[in-house]
Amino acid sequence: MTYIPKPIDQYRGAQAIINSDRIVFNAKEDSILLYSDKAIGFNTRGSIYFDTSDGKDSDSKVVINSPKIYLGLKKNIDAETLPTERAVLGTALRDWLNRLIDEMVEILDMINGEIGYADSTGKDTTASEGNITVINQRKSDLEALRDDLSVDQNNNLTNADNCAFLSNKIYLANKE
Repeated sequence: MTYIPKPIDQYRGAQAIINSDRIVFNAKEDSILLYSDKAIGFNTRGSIYFDTSDGKDSDSKVVINSPKIYLGLKKNIDAETLPTERAVLGTALRDWLNRLIDEMVEILDMINGEIGYADSTGKDTTASEGNITVINQRKSDLEALRDDLSVDQNNNLTNADNCAFLSNKIYLANKE
């Protein structure tokens, strides 16, 4: 069950309320740290921005460390309105897709060269030139898909930054 803090006017106990047209916290030399026993809520009718330096020598990043991370909510904040779609581990997906393409190419090679056919009279035949052309086109299409995975000449995964469908800014931890 998700913890939902009581509204300000219903809370019974010591609380500090700062109410102003604008509030600025500025730590000139170190950090601003917020701690809470149960929850920290940021709410606005506008936008929330988390900005870090993007200089070349900067090691800036945003780290969210939690057993579960949900991006987006429905109307209410409770367990039944949390998102249910799972994020994908990019390298694991690339590896799996690459191996799937290998298997599909092998199947096409088997169909092309190793599987015999029988015509309507029961006589064994071989693949026709038309079939070979279609199979080779399918293999070419698979290799074009493989190029989007960013692989080298030996079909080993290379730099993930060159993969057509991976984010260069968002990283996920695996199950470890």
